[in-house]
Amino acid sequence: MRHSSQALATPGQTSALSTATSTDTLAELDQQARHYYELSLSDRVSNEHTAQYRGQARAIAQQLLDRQSNYSPALNLLGRIALDEGFYERAEHYLQFALNQTPDDAGCWYSLGHVKLATGHYDDALTHFSRSLELAPEETRAATSLVYTFARQGNVVQAFNGYRQLFQLHPNDAHIRAKLFEVSRHIQADSYQPALADDVVRWLKLDKVDHDGLAPLTASLLRHKYQLDDPNAIVDLQDLARDDMLGLALNTLYFSQAELEEFLIQVRKQVLLNCLAQQFSDPALLRLAAAFVVQGIHNEHVWAQDDEEQSLLSALGELLDTALSTPEPQPADLTSALLMYGMYEPLHQLAHSEQLARIALNRWPSYVRPIIRRCVIEMQEELTLAMDIEQLTPIRNSISREVRQQYEENPYPRWLHLGYNTPTNYGRALEAELEGFRAPQFFNMGTIKILVAGSGTGRHALHVARYFRNVEVTAVDLSARSLAYSKRMAERHGIHNIRFLQADILELDQLDERFHVIECSGVLHHMSDPEQGLKALQRRLEANGLLKIGLYSERARRIVSQAQGQIAQLGYTAHQADIRRFREHLLQKRLEGDYSALLKSRDFYSTSGCRDLLFHVQEHCYSPASIKTLLDQNALKFLGFVLSPDARRMFLASVNNQRPALTNLNDWEAFEKTHPDTFAGMLQFYVQAQD
Repeated sequence: MRHSSQALATPGQTSALSTATSTDTLAELDQQARHYYELSLSDRVSNEHTAQYRGQARAIAQQLLDRQSNYSPALNLLGRIALDEGFYERAEHYLQFALNQTPDDAGCWYSLGHVKLATGHYDDALTHFSRSLELAPEETRAATSLVYTFARQGNVVQAFNGYRQLFQLHPNDAHIRAKLFEVSRHIQADSYQPALADDVVRWLKLDKVDHDGLAPLTASLLRHKYQLDDPNAIVDLQDLARDDMLGLALNTLYFSQAELEEFLIQVRKQVLLNCLAQQFSDPALLRLAAAFVVQGIHNEHVWAQDDEEQSLLSALGELLDTALSTPEPQPADLTSALLMYGMYEPLHQLAHSEQLARIALNRWPSYVRPIIRRCVIEMQEELTLAMDIEQLTPIRNSISREVRQQYEENPYPRWLHLGYNTPTNYGRALEAELEGFRAPQFFNMGTIKILVAGSGTGRHALHVARYFRNVEVTAVDLSARSLAYSKRMAERHGIHNIRFLQADILELDQLDERFHVIECSGVLHHMSDPEQGLKALQRRLEANGLLKIGLYSERARRIVSQAQGQIAQLGYTAHQADIRRFREHLLQKRLEGDYSALLKSRDFYSTSGCRDLLFHVQEHCYSPASIKTLLDQNALKFLGFVLSPDARRMFLASVNNQRPALTNLNDWEAFEKTHPDTFAGMLQFYVQAQD
C-alpha cells in the first residue's frame, strides 16, 4: 500500500510537512515523526486517519534519512510502519540496514524480533528479543515479547513461568495479566505447591480480569491439596470452609474436571446437612454455601442430586414459597434457606422470586448480595431486554424455530469476563493466523463491517468490537435471550460499536448491508440445509470479503455420536433432570462403551453446554474432504484452518514441512484420518470468494 507524503492531518492538526522545516534539528524531526506514529496506533482514530498519520510519520522519517542516511531511529520507524502495514520484507530491509550501521540499537532489534514473530520465525524472534533485552532491559517491551514468543512456539511451561515473573514486576499491566491467565489454561500442578497456591489466590482476587484460564491450574492444586486420588483421605469440613483458594475458586471459576466435580458434590451435601443440623449457626459454612450458590450459577446447576438432597430441597422450596408469599418478606427469614436451596436449583425459578428483587440489596448480608443481583435482578433485566431486541423478520424455518427454542431456554455459553487483548488491525491478525495470506486493502481504509452470524451470548462478538480497530459489528442470532445477555454485557463493558439483531441466517437478504468479514462458527451445522445458509452468507459479503466458518468434525465427534445414540435409546429429553441423569450415568460408568473423551469437553460441565454438546435438536458433521466439496461447489477459496501451535507443528511434520500444504484440504483429509481428534473443538477456517 502506498501513502502520499502530502497526506493531510485531521481537523485541528497541522500537517507534518508544514511543521517540519529545514531548520529543525534531527531530534526535533524525530520527535515529530514519533508523535504522528503514536497517533497512528490509537484505536480511537479511523483507518483513514491512521493512514494519514503513518504517511506523515513516513514523510518526516524520509527527511531524516535525506539528512543522515544511516539515522537508525528513522530506519526503525520506517520498519515499524512497514510491519504495521504487513510489508514484512520491506520492514526487515529497513531494520537490517539500521543494525548493519548501529548493531547495538535495542529498538531495532526489538522491531526486527516482531517482524520474525509476524512471519512465524520464532527462533529468530527469540534471538532478537533477547538481544534487545540484553542491550536495554527497560527500553522496550522485549521481555514481554520474548515470553509471548514462547507461547506462540507452544512452550507453555516456559511462557507460564515467564508471565508469572513478569506479573511480580508489573502486577497492574493488563496485557501481562491476560496472557498469564491465557497460558495458565494449559498448566496443571503435579503436586501441591504453597507458593504457587498463594499466587493463584492473589490472581483470583484481581478485579476486571478474565479468571477463566486459571481453572485447570486451580483444580490441580485443589486435587493435590485434598488428595483426591486417595480414596482413604480425610477432609475436614471446617478446613474447607476456611480455604481461601477454594472459596475464591467457587465464586470465580467454572470447573470442568470430573474428579473435582465428584468431590465438590460430596462437600456440597455435607454443607447442607451440617447447616441444617446446626440450625445455620456457623457463619463460615454459610459463606461456603454462598460460594456453592455462585458455582451453581456458573455451571447452571448441572450437578447430580441424590434422593436425600431432593427430599430436603422439596421442603426448603415449600418453606421459601410460603415466606415469599407474605406481603413483606424479611431477609433474616430467607437467607439461610435461600443459600441451601440455591446450591442446587436456580433461585429465579422459585414461585414469587420477584419478591426477592423488591428487597433492598443493602438489607441482605454482604455475601448474599451478589447472589441476589445475579440470580434475580440481572435475570429480570435480561428478560426485559429480550423483549426489546430488534427483529429482522419472523423466524419461519421449522428447524430454526426449534434451535431458537433451545437457546431461549438455555442461552449458550454463559460467561462473566471479556478478557483483554491489545487492540489490533483485523487484517494483520489474519496474516498472523493464515500463513502466506495477504489481507485485502480495505482492512487499512475506512470502517470494517463485521457480521457475527449466530453470535450466541456474544462474548466473541463483543471481543471483536472492542479489540479490533475501526470495526462496526452486527451480532445476529435466533435467540432473543442470548442477544439480551450480549446486550447487557455490552452495556457493562461500555461497548457501543455493535448492533444486536434477532434473525435467521436464511432471512439475511432482508438486511440491506454488506460486510467485509462474516464470522459464522458453530452455526451452519445446526441448520436443516447448511449449504443454503452458506449461500445466504455469501450474498452479504463485500467484494474480496472473508468468511470464517466453524463446523463439527465427523471424526472428532464419533464419541459424541455414540453418546447421542445412548441418549435416544434411553429415551432422555433435553430437560434439566434428564441432562443431570445422563451425566450421572456417564460419570459413574453405567453406560456401555468408553465415553471418557466426553469428560475432556468443557461443555460437558454446564447445562447449556451439555445440551449443546449432546442434546442438540439438529447437527451435521464434516471432514476436510466434504468441506472441499462444499467450497468447490460454491466457488470459495480455502485460506487455512485456525490451528493451535501443536496441531500446526504435527501437520507440517506429516508433510515434510511443505508449507503450501496448509491450504491443501486433500492433505488435511489424510492427516485427520490418522489424527482424528485434531479438530475436537471444530473445523474452523477462513474462505474467500474466488475471482
